[in-house]
Amino acid sequence: MLRKILLGLFSLLVLVVGSVAVYVASRQNLKFDVPYPDVTASTDSAIVARGQYIVRRVANCYQCHGDTTQMEAAFAGGDVPLSGGYTWSIPPGVIRARNITADRETGIGSFTDGAIARALRNGVGSDGRALLPFMEMQGLSDEDLVAVVSYLRTQAPVHNMVPAHDYSLLGMVVKATVLANPVGPSSTPPKRTPRGATIENGRYLAESVALCWACHTQRSEQTGELIGPRYGGATGFTEPTSPGQVWAPPNITSDPTTGRLGQWSEADFVERFRAGRLIPHSPMPWQGFSRMDEDDLRAIYLYLKSLPPVSRDVGPAVTDAKK
Repeated sequence: MLRKILLGLFSLLVLVVGSVAVYVASRQNLKFDVPYPDVTASTDSAIVARGQYIVRRVANCYQCHGDTTQMEAAFAGGDVPLSGGYTWSIPPGVIRARNITADRETGIGSFTDGAIARALRNGVGSDGRALLPFMEMQGLSDEDLVAVVSYLRTQAPVHNMVPAHDYSLLGMVVKATVLANPVGPSSTPPKRTPRGATIENGRYLAESVALCWACHTQRSEQTGELIGPRYGGATGFTEPTSPGQVWAPPNITSDPTTGRLGQWSEADFVERFRAGRLIPHSPMPWQGFSRMDEDDLRAIYLYLKSLPPVSRDVGPAVTDAKK
């Protein structure tokens, strides 16, 4: 009788595991029929310049998509090719940033304007598959979406074939479940871009372009889900460009004891950004932020000051991983 029970349980276990395996495998290449945004690249110099400002100064796309052999030049402020190759080795697998230059074979040169815009706005690739939500710029205004596509169209093609992502078993499960669907905007993006030293502009820049929350909020290493108080800082942040070091993006709320903005005035905030990278190898893209328009920096400060303070001390900015 015991043998029959054990055999029955084993058979049930095999059935469950097999069913899960089939389910996960069947959801690795789901396709999504999401309409293309009505976007056409412009050659207007002002629009292209706005796109350059977003890509190179505020969103700092080089941080992930830049030529990995030219990172020192990028840290010094150079506009390096966005030829991809940056690699993250994380629990879900080995994830690689794509080539987004105009090369037709290895980059985005063969993509339509609408396909590029859909990837940014709706998280759907040119082949219809969901993109990993690493590039969280779904909230770009319609104006800025056109500007970014227009600027990317001006980039010289670089032939660099970046290998596909290499998912671990955990990554395959996450891809089939938590990240099965593409991530689009949480609300209707604005048609026009806010401007000036205002809370509205600061909210737009911090939430949808500079993505300040993405690093300054604790995330799950398994799924990327935000698991800590928004803007309350994070720990355990590692970067391939600084092996052996663990970073702790600080609490940037206005908490008087643990928050950076509880200790800085608006002038202090702008001055700190103008100073650029003070800690060697800091993953903060200071070279771009240091050249942002002053009104935009002041706008971000005003927005962050308007948020509820969070009492959370994440410790020193950088520690030695060996300790």
